[in-house]
Amino acid sequence: MHRLPLYLIIITLWACSPSSKLENQSIDELKDLNLLLQKVRTQYKMPAMAAAVIRSDKIEAIAVNGIRRIHSKDKVLLSDRFHLGSTTKAITAHWAASMVESGLIEWDTKVLDVFPHWKDDALKTYHQITLSDLLCHRAKIQPFTSAMDLASLPHFLGDPMEKRRSFSKWLLKQNPAKVGNKEGYEYSNAGYSIAATMLEKVSGVAWEEAIINDVLLPIGCHATIGWPTDDNPDQPFGHHSSNPLDSNLRAVTARNMFQMEDIIAPSGDLSMSIEAYSKFVQAHLQGLRGKDNALKASTYDYVHYGRENYAMGWTRLLRNDVHISTHDGSAGTFYTHTSILKEKDLAIVIFINASNIYATKAVYTLKKRLLSIYNNS
Repeated sequence: MHRLPLYLIIITLWACSPSSKLENQSIDELKDLNLLLQKVRTQYKMPAMAAAVIRSDKIEAIAVNGIRRIHSKDKVLLSDRFHLGSTTKAITAHWAASMVESGLIEWDTKVLDVFPHWKDDALKTYHQITLSDLLCHRAKIQPFTSAMDLASLPHFLGDPMEKRRSFSKWLLKQNPAKVGNKEGYEYSNAGYSIAATMLEKVSGVAWEEAIINDVLLPIGCHATIGWPTDDNPDQPFGHHSSNPLDSNLRAVTARNMFQMEDIIAPSGDLSMSIEAYSKFVQAHLQGLRGKDNALKASTYDYVHYGRENYAMGWTRLLRNDVHISTHDGSAGTFYTHTSILKEKDLAIVIFINASNIYATKAVYTLKKRLLSIYNNS
């Protein structure tokens, strides 16, 4: 996965400032989500955008606007898939939660409880790390958040599950990452690979199969592994700028430098439509508001709030007594954002089939406008 630190730092500051071109639009005009998407998409020169406003009992608004590939006339549809990037982590964590509920594993199960024969090779610093530690980025596993990191790896053989197991064993021999932030965690894609390997071992089911059949199907939604165009060219292409601060985008073909490896897939290699992903988010909003569904309400509470700052696939915030679960995702050519506001009975999802500073600005401009409309309604 590609790390985009510069413009994500810039956008954190920018998101707090007014988005002047949209400030003068009336509430009635902005209630038309398709119109709002068109305005934001045009302002930031994005190929396509999708968004949903979600309540626990309904999808209040959902729309897509734009084209699947730049310089084409192929319009994007509600059923079209966008690559989730690290938004996938919440779905992998959901699988872990379902395995905990089934009794196959516990949050405090150690990696070496599942793979005791790895103990002699694993560094001592990893002997006590648990499933929860991995999902919350507390295990000090090296991040592997860039293509350069992945290019330096040895070649792992076998099917995806075998590759992940070999990768996980190898990771436990590497020096630990240094925790460099005051929040007390070190974000790691590779940590999710180890977590998935633990779940694969105790369930006997590969991550790819489990996510589709055991996580998403019970919620009534579907996903595909990899990029949207991997199995169908009539899907949205991702778009990329050679310089992330540049507004000039180019379409990126499915098999390229941005392709994610099987070993890292559990951290960020799913594609879903805005319709399907909204169902997943709605299930979590329902759970946080006390309703049992695919998981127990108490399990959702632990998934979102079990650790400070970053829980199981979700960044945890508290703003004006409102619990917010949020996450962004990008593997370099799409951009996704999710925010769940528990006490407001509100969730917002935004997808874009591009990734650069302008995509990030578009996401946060749209989010700000949607919150101004729906946050108090």
